[in-house]
Amino acid sequence: MPPSGPATILHAADLHLGAPLDALGARVPAAVAEHLRSRSREAFDNLVNVAIERQVDAVVLAGDVYDGADREVASQFRLAKGLGRLGEAGIRVFIAHGNHDPLLADMRLAKDLPVGVTVFGTNAPEVHELATRAGHTLHIAGVSFAKTAEQRNLAQMFHSLDTPVLSTIGVLHTNVGGNTGHDPYAPCTPADLQAAPVAYWALGHIHLRQVESMGLGRYWAYPGNLQGRSTKPAECGAKGALLVGFDASGALEPEFVALDAVRFQRVDVDVSSATNIGDALELLGGALSVAASDAGARSLVVKATLVGSTTAHRSLLDSASDLLGLARENYSVGLGDGALLSVRVGTRPHVTRQELVDRGGLLAELLGAVDALRADPQLSDTLSSVDHDATRKIVSSTFAADPGAVSGVVDELERLLIDGLVED
Repeated sequence: MPPSGPATILHAADLHLGAPLDALGARVPAAVAEHLRSRSREAFDNLVNVAIERQVDAVVLAGDVYDGADREVASQFRLAKGLGRLGEAGIRVFIAHGNHDPLLADMRLAKDLPVGVTVFGTNAPEVHELATRAGHTLHIAGVSFAKTAEQRNLAQMFHSLDTPVLSTIGVLHTNVGGNTGHDPYAPCTPADLQAAPVAYWALGHIHLRQVESMGLGRYWAYPGNLQGRSTKPAECGAKGALLVGFDASGALEPEFVALDAVRFQRVDVDVSSATNIGDALELLGGALSVAASDAGARSLVVKATLVGSTTAHRSLLDSASDLLGLARENYSVGLGDGALLSVRVGTRPHVTRQELVDRGGLLAELLGAVDALRADPQLSDTLSSVDHDATRKIVSSTFAADPGAVSGVVDELERLLIDGLVED
């Protein structure tokens, strides 16, 4: 009989079970931090629940299932219990290990994985046939890291697969195209992926979701990590997995499914209309309520920045160290069981940049120099070599928090110029 519908898999990666959410540090009360850590563990339960509810044929986990190679014991039991539920529902599970949880030869587990779970080895891609509920046959191939700093181009190993292209899934933890935000482990190129007889590459390692078409019926994709862990850009926003269908034409366009239980978010609050600190904090409170509503039942952790040109600029700067406490006490009700981690002042005096340029003089010349700096193709190197202590401190501290924040450094330099010279 012909297939009765598409086959489906749920593709997840970078679960990082056992991750301590150290980013919370001492910035929130201990009880709140512990609650958020406890809630973050629900993301894996959400993965299992959705797989069962959507009646997928398989769950594919593309590396870094655990946060560390020592595989925290509690996390091993949690994983085994969840995978056991999938097995009871007739759902196969396929796991490739990555740099956080390499498949080391001397590894000793505290808990065996249940029947129905396939862990790919390290020497070469292993292929497993999967007969699906709808009557399709999928071929799932994968390979695991043998060590943390895996330098082999594992994708090229898939080129010799003898499987039908449109029914083959490749499972791999890899850095495609030299993404500078992550370690260059198991490096490969899009061309390496394209050359393999694979309809859908289920990838892991990069924490930002990315779906790329390789032509009709073929994709490579990162689902991003299952649960955000900090307010770094790559950790913010909705996190989850990709639901992927397959029919005779190959892979269908992946569908994102949000599974995170704690959501990290950066919130920019325009306080241009504020005339005093109270006005600005009320605007912040409104923005927090909107963000919490968008997050639904999840716990929301926010890093807030006040932005805009406002007459309250100087007052906000003078009271910057008090804003977090005031906001938490009076304006963060909408966050519920979440947390406000920080409130940064990124406002400007109530004067337009163009007005400053039109005035001419030293500040106009300096703003012109800033524009030239923005256009510098070697901006990162230029900033790092500036012979000015304050500038280098801004560069180093900003890059430490967010290596990709080159434009943010220039914005901060411009703000300092305006703050230091306009009011003087």
